Amino acid sequence: MAYIGQPPVQEFTSVPTKDSFTGDGSTTTFDLANDVVRGAENALEVFVNNVRQEPGSGKAFTLGVDGSNNYRRITFTAAPASSAAIYVINDKTNLTAIAPLNTDFNGAELVLDADADTTLHADTDDEIDVRVAGNDVITIKQSSGDGILQIPVDTKDLIFQQADGNKLFEINDGNFVGVGGNATAPGEIRIFEDTDNGSNYSGFKAAASTTSSVAYQLPAADGSSGTHLTTDGSGVLSWAASVTLANDTNNRVITGTGSGLNGEANLTFDGSTLAVTGAITGSSDLTLQDDLILDSDAAVLSFGEDNEIALTHVHDTGLLLTDSGGTPTLQFHDANESISSDGTDLTLAAGADINLTATTDINIPSNVGLTFGNDGEKIEGDGTDLTIAGNNINLTATADVNIPSGVGLTFATAEKIESDGTDLSITVGSNGDINIPANIGLTFGDDGEKIEGDGTDLTIAGNNINLTATADVVIPANVGITFGTGEKIEGDSTDLTVTSGAKINLTATSDVHIPNNVGIVFGGDSEKIEGDGTDMTISANNLTIDAAADITLDAAGNDLNFAAGGTTVLTVTNSSSDVIIKPVVDTKDLIFQQRDGTEVMRIEDGAHTAFTNAAVFPEVTLSDGANIAWNVLTSPVAKVTLAGNRNLSAASGGITGQFVSLLVIQDGTGSRTLTPNAVYEFTGDEAPTLTTAANKGDLFVFRYNGSKYLEVGRNLNLTLS
Repeated sequence: MAYIGQPPVQEFTSVPTKDSFTGDGSTTTFDLANDVVRGAENALEVFVNNVRQEPGSGKAFTLGVDGSNNYRRITFTAAPASSAAIYVINDKTNLTAIAPLNTDFNGAELVLDADADTTLHADTDDEIDVRVAGNDVITIKQSSGDGILQIPVDTKDLIFQQADGNKLFEINDGNFVGVGGNATAPGEIRIFEDTDNGSNYSGFKAAASTTSSVAYQLPAADGSSGTHLTTDGSGVLSWAASVTLANDTNNRVITGTGSGLNGEANLTFDGSTLAVTGAITGSSDLTLQDDLILDSDAAVLSFGEDNEIALTHVHDTGLLLTDSGGTPTLQFHDANESISSDGTDLTLAAGADINLTATTDINIPSNVGLTFGNDGEKIEGDGTDLTIAGNNINLTATADVNIPSGVGLTFATAEKIESDGTDLSITVGSNGDINIPANIGLTFGDDGEKIEGDGTDLTIAGNNINLTATADVVIPANVGITFGTGEKIEGDSTDLTVTSGAKINLTATSDVHIPNNVGIVFGGDSEKIEGDGTDMTISANNLTIDAAADITLDAAGNDLNFAAGGTTVLTVTNSSSDVIIKPVVDTKDLIFQQRDGTEVMRIEDGAHTAFTNAAVFPEVTLSDGANIAWNVLTSPVAKVTLAGNRNLSAASGGITGQFVSLLVIQDGTGSRTLTPNAVYEFTGDEAPTLTTAANKGDLFVFRYNGSKYLEVGRNLNLTLS
């Protein structure tokens, strides 16, 4: 229908709604049931106890988004009073709709925000421009039906970000596409398989930390069969032919020929023995990490430029040390410590002490002694008695001088000190006393432990005084033992009273027994520990267990239940010594979080485990040796540096379906070989040839099928740093 002037406009609005709330004196935020048109705060009628409130910053309330990002939350500047009646009249619950809907904007901008700098417009035919903060940021076009998303400003990029601001993807004006990393992981590209086959993917990921940026340039065409990609060190990749091996016979050591590899017939290694046919010439030190065996019964090791010192094996006797130029001497540390012989006497020389640390006896023949200084100071035995001779014999031992049980020290004839292994007996003559004068005491250890009398009182002083009587120590009624001044133990023949000015500490080494139905009360009866002979009851408002070491909960074969508000939410169950931890409430998950609440792992009710970040197996360095052992259970990601030609033993600990990887690294010499056990199954049923370059590595990935480790992939001749 044609119109003169503007066609009629149809506007629609919802019926006004009313929301009611009651104040509690502390709550300041209230969420409406319906959205409010943005910018319509002044049209919203908010009443508290029938008094209309003024909207706006610094006024009675403001309007904003709720927890679901809906524009319906009222936030009061001050919390309405307790029991205050709050109601809100909302007659702007939706936008007006202009009919008919097929409106021709004719190039005009559709303004989206309050300050009119974010718009949609089409000032050029057949394209849509998105303007944000006054800048055109995205243009949508088409070409022969193809959709085109274009950045309208030169030198600007198209960036995709997560909600937290982490960059995911970038189409850069510098003619490249960037996959951004974040603080927890590097950038990664994933290419997923056909969804009919599952959800697995193949991916490329940057290293978590790189020394410099690099872009790899692919070859112009595909390589020949058997060739591999190699780099020129500047990121340019090319196809390289594999190294050839001539004279390949079992156990031959491989050497380089300048154009390939050659198996040496006169140099073999069978995994344990290195065999050389011909002479061995050395111009430097020879280092062996195992035994050196000289098979000749008269083998000689010569030392010195003139070979004047010789160590000769004497058949069925031992080793003979000789010196063709003088007295044979074996030195320790320096010339001050040595053992030498002149053909008659053996001389032990030392710059300080000579320490004998034999684990059994040092035997000196009968009537041969040890002389100190001269014959006046001597220790000698005749096969029966040991005689110690000297002017004064001083014992300066820093520990005990032990005298056997039943053997004593006799003074004159009738006075003796002797022990039978239990008691120490001091014997004096008939009717003789052991007299201690007044104000002279017996000290034990030092003066801090002492028994002394002054003719009237007996004083016992010590750090700890231990009474070990075999019967009772009786203290009369109403007579106590006082510790300090305010601490006392006293009995009146009925009750025992323990008085303390501060703490009473129990340090018993066995049980402290309290009868059934008798408790220990702390403060009032609400804080109490009591047992009835079967169950122990601990009553308290809050119960805090603060242990400096382990806390052991032992349910005697039953479950440990954890409840919240009377509802059991988690149980720990013993099943034939296996520990079962499970949520009790159906459809609920078991969640592991960090202290700040960040989720680390979730065991889902749907019978799977979700990790927030990657599950990492740390790389383990295997021990190098003739036969390299690999426990794939404890070291699924491993590396080993070859210091010689080695065998890779059958892996242990494998679990069917497990993926493991091994990085084989050449040492600084290179050209080391690795012979794998038959349990490792390689592509084409043929073990790979390792890189020969020093300090480079070869990476292998296997999947264990229960009997063999099947090669999944390999990367050879890798630069590792």
